[in-house]
Parts: sequence; structure tokens; C-alpha cells
Amino acid sequence: MRSHLLALCVAALAAACNGDSSESTPAAGAPPNGSTGNPVVVPAGTDPHAQIAAVTIAAATPGDVAGPGCSAPGVPRRLTRDQVVNALTDVTTALTGDATLAASVGPLVRDTTQFPPDVAVNPDTSRHKGYERLDSGVNLRQVTALHDTAEALAKSMTADATRLNTLLGSCTGTADACVTGFIRKAGRLLFRQPLTDAEVNVYRTAAGNAASQASVAKVLGTMIASPKFYFVVEKGQAPTDANATCTSLTAHEQATRLALHFWNSIPDAALNTLADDGTLLQPAVYTAQIQRLMADSRSDRAMRDFFGGWFRLQELVALDGKVGDPKFDAFAGSFKPLPTSRDAAVNEVLDMVSYLAARNASLQQVLTDRHSYAKTADIASLYKTAVWDGKSAPPLFTEASRVGLLTRIGFIAQGSTDTTLPISRGSRVLFGLTCEAMPTPAMDQSNSKADLTGVLTTRQRVERVTEMEGTSCIGCHKTQMNPWGFAFEGFDSLGRARSTERVLDDKGGLLGEKPIDTAALVRLADGSSRAVSSPSATQQYILDSGQFERCFARNYVRYSFGRSETAADGALMEALRVQAANGANLRSLFASIALRTEFTTIQRAK
Repeated sequence: MRSHLLALCVAALAAACNGDSSESTPAAGAPPNGSTGNPVVVPAGTDPHAQIAAVTIAAATPGDVAGPGCSAPGVPRRLTRDQVVNALTDVTTALTGDATLAASVGPLVRDTTQFPPDVAVNPDTSRHKGYERLDSGVNLRQVTALHDTAEALAKSMTADATRLNTLLGSCTGTADACVTGFIRKAGRLLFRQPLTDAEVNVYRTAAGNAASQASVAKVLGTMIASPKFYFVVEKGQAPTDANATCTSLTAHEQATRLALHFWNSIPDAALNTLADDGTLLQPAVYTAQIQRLMADSRSDRAMRDFFGGWFRLQELVALDGKVGDPKFDAFAGSFKPLPTSRDAAVNEVLDMVSYLAARNASLQQVLTDRHSYAKTADIASLYKTAVWDGKSAPPLFTEASRVGLLTRIGFIAQGSTDTTLPISRGSRVLFGLTCEAMPTPAMDQSNSKADLTGVLTTRQRVERVTEMEGTSCIGCHKTQMNPWGFAFEGFDSLGRARSTERVLDDKGGLLGEKPIDTAALVRLADGSSRAVSSPSATQQYILDSGQFERCFARNYVRYSFGRSETAADGALMEALRVQAANGANLRSLFASIALRTEFTTIQRAK
């Protein structure tokens, strides 16, 4: 049976693309043209999400400035693994009200059925991670895991008479009427739109017109494993102008896009109601829903997801991978990284994003904030700060050289190594935060003859290997890549501040201690350059250049639409850049894209 699942998914998806869809006729009206909106001041409060209950954007009106075009054609997309987990968790909660059962969905998907993680796709290079939303591939492992998840979750939700009665509700009619009501209720949630009578009859037949545990479990499992749950197909409304290049999304498509974008999940009851009666397409209603979605705590997970991908945090490898190695242990000294240290370092950066976003901070503050958000003793000790309780004001960094994102453990650490990797650090800053083009590596082996004798610092070794005269490496490394990494040599591979480098042999013996050289001349593709000697100066150069905001806009478009940007996205990216450069708060910045026509329309199929 499982061998046919992938073919079933592909066939069903193709049918949806070719017009065999059960999308109900959209209500009259059109989605709002959109506006960048104005930042709204967030009132102070103790609960971050309570603070943003009325935040994000000023109310848009039909007369607001619209985006100039529509997004790419409605290419079918599948849900990411995280979206599958979130969606099934929300469906379980809505159908059963059982928080414990809902909490079991994540472990079921990830561990029990071993649903494979998505590939983080970066359109620029295969050497660095990007966004899971850009992974459009489907393989048999995913389909099989979805089937196993559907079967296991359906059995759990119908495990006893109490749970079955909860699913069927207070139904006093015939068994057929009760199961029909359940089919419409569950299908509406999972398929993100009402079922047609024909679809209901298919599932009634599968249930055998019975309301038993086995029949309801069969219906529910079949629905969860359906391509209509796993795939998102957008066809848009029937255009009134035969020559139009864009068409507005239907109310149900718009509700789905909003929920997946802001919550990484499916629409809730309120959004479903507005989609069913068509009022979601009214500008004032649509704008109010964006505000509501952004004010919900679930919006935090999409924001963390975006920044984690943009900052390439998932590239940090385990910090404890070489514990027990004499050289690494001698380098680490009294600090003993734990198996959990890597995730704690990543979460420290993301907790900063969550904290700042909830307090009306700007994009620039994400780069420059000097508070520690370390909730574990290991990361706090690297920062030389107290452990943050997650509620009170976070402690400030105590070291003057610790200037913000560029010196956070999750961003600057190099995993289980005793030496820094300046090229990797330079790449993360230059190509990650300013979106400079990544050069193609030269396959030149002549640098293997570099003289590495004597007591050399990391910088000296990198210079001798990559900056040899007469090699093809020197052109990119000496003037473009290496300097950006050298400016961070004041921090070791665990992210600890230092003024000297202790050079060790393989057994941990001290060969010598040499002063750190952080002086560098960093350049950008626009022809500008600046002499720097610290992360602080490097950070300021990035801010002054304006490339940080431009790079954000480019990456946010990729994340929002699950694809690489195109020339048609130029106006949208420029609008995002300007808004970010003008200091818009993060919530306003993230919400504004949903008010653009690029977000509410798609290109017509030709």
C-alpha cells in the first residue's frame, strides 16, 4: 500500500493543478491592495504578547499605496515538517480539546514516524543553509511518514469511547448523520476549506455509514494522509478581465496563506469563519486579521524560523564534539561544553529576537542589542553574565568587545574545534548579512606548499595558505573574504573574548602565546572600504552601508513566498528595505508584506 502513496500524492496534486479542485465559489470582493503601514507604539507590559495586542500596523484602507505587481504563479507547495507538526497539533486541539494528546504530535512526527527534516535551501549556494520553505521536493520517506503519522494519530484520537464521543460531539441523530457531521468538521480543518458533497460521500463510503471507533479512525487517518492536507495549491479567483496578468487569491487561499506565513500552521476557527462567508476579502477585516495573527503568540515561531535561517544558526555544530581530545580540553580549560550547549547557544540568539520583537524593537536593534539572553549556565558563563530567567530584564554584557549579534555564541562559535575559522566567520558576515555574491571556490592545490612551520596564530596560517602569491585563491581571500573574518579574532572558537592566542600541539601542550591581530581593510561590492580592528567597527560599517536592511528585504521575500526572488520582486524588496531603514518595529515590518498585492495575488496560469 505504501508503495502507491507517492504516486497517489502526485496524481492528486496534478488533478488539483489542472482544475479538479473542490474550492467553493469565492465570495464577491477583492483583497486589499496593501500598504506598508506605520509603526504603532506598543504599550509597556509584563507579557510580551499582551504588549502587542493592538500592534503591528496602522489600519489599511482601499486608498493606501499598493504593491505594483503580483507574486509568482501559484506553484503547488507542500507543508514543511514544522508546519505539519503545528497543523496537526492545532487540529488535534480543535477536535479533542486534549492538550496532552496535542502535545504528543511533535514527538510522533519527528521520533516515532521519523518524518524526515526538510532541506534548508539557499538559492545562492549549496554550501550554506537557507530556508526550509524553499524545499519543494517530495520523497517516499516523507509520504510514508505522513501515512504512519496519520494512522497513529487517528488511532490515538479514537482510542476509547470518551475520545470518540468528543470527536462526534453531542450528536443524537443516526450513525450516518453523526459521522457525516464529523467528516465535514474534520475535513474543513485539515483541507482548509469546506468539503463538497461529493467529497463527503467518498468519506462516508469509507466509514461504511458507521460511527464506530474503527470507521472514524479510518476516515480521520485517510484525511490526514491526503494530498489535500499536505499540499497547498493556489489557483486564485476567476478573473473579470481576460487580459489581466494577476488574479486575487480566493478567501480560503488567503486564509491559508496568512496562517502558514504568520503561524506556520493552518487557519483557526475565526479565520475559517471569515473565509467561509467571504468577509476576509474586505480590506478592513483583512487588516484586522493580520493584526490578530501577529498579536498571537504563535507568530513568534515564524519570526524565529526566519531569523534562524537568515543568520544560518543551524550551521553551528555541536560544541561538545571534541570533549576528551587532549588539545581541545586544554583549549577549553575550565569550560566543559555539554551536549545541549549548541542548542542553548542557538536559542539564545532566537530568544533575543523574540524579546526584542515583543518590545517594538527595530531590525537594527537585532544587530546591536547588548543584552544576554542565556537561559543556561554554560552559555551565561561564556558571556560572563548571570543566567536569564526569561521574564525579568535580561543582563547586559559585561565585556566592552561584546557588541551584539556579531559576537553572540550562536553566531560566532565554530563548534567542536579549538581554533577559529576566519573564512567561515567572514562568510557568515559578508555573504549572510550583506548579501554579497559568493565567489566560486578555486580548485588550486598550489597553496598546499604553504610554509606552516613555527608558532603561528590562526590568522597567520590562513594568510599563508590562502594568500600565497601566484595562486588563484589570493584574489578573493586577501581582499574580499579573509579581512571580514580577521576582525573577529578577538574571540576564540567558543566565542570567548581574548587578547592573545594560545597555540597548542596535538597533545594540548603549549607551543607559545601570541598577541591577536584584528586589523583589517574590509570591502563591499559597491566599491566602499573601511579599516576596522574590531567587531564593533565592522558592525558599524555594515549599518552605515545600508546593506543589512537590503539583505533583510531579499531574504524575507524568499522566506515569505518559499522561492527565490525575481526581477518582479524589485519594488517589494525596495519597499521593505526603506521601511526597515526608517526604523520600523519588527512586528510592523513583518506584517506589512501581507498588505502588498504581491501577497494577495498570483500570476495567472498561461
